Amino acid sequence: MKAAWSTPAMLAAALLFGAAAGTAQAESAGEKLFKQQCAACHAVTKDAPIGAGPNLLGVLGKEAGKMDGYRYSAEFKKGLEGQKWTPELLEAWLTDPQALASGTYMMYKQNDAAVRKSIIEYLATVK
Repeated sequence: MKAAWSTPAMLAAALLFGAAAGTAQAESAGEKLFKQQCAACHAVTKDAPIGAGPNLLGVLGKEAGKMDGYRYSAEFKKGLEGQKWTPELLEAWLTDPQALASGTYMMYKQNDAAVRKSIIEYLATVK
């Protein structure tokens, strides 16, 4: 009985499947978590429209509260005035934004340190 698939056809199918699987794996855990937990309010692409939260493209190293076009709460400005976003500040912010700036707009809190770390590592890659 002759095989239904020839060797070249099986090889081509395996290569196509492998390429598709590789593309799916290209999304980091942090990117996936950001999309699930942060993207409803924050963008990370150039010229994205302002959402409920400021655009986080290149956030690390930027001064907190200084994104053009975004209206920060007075509480945010008071709590973070003069600070630059570092991994440590983002860690504290994602742990409990209200502890840093009571009354700020951001209500999201992430209790899982591994999730916070993944999101921060992802944000470090979007420049």
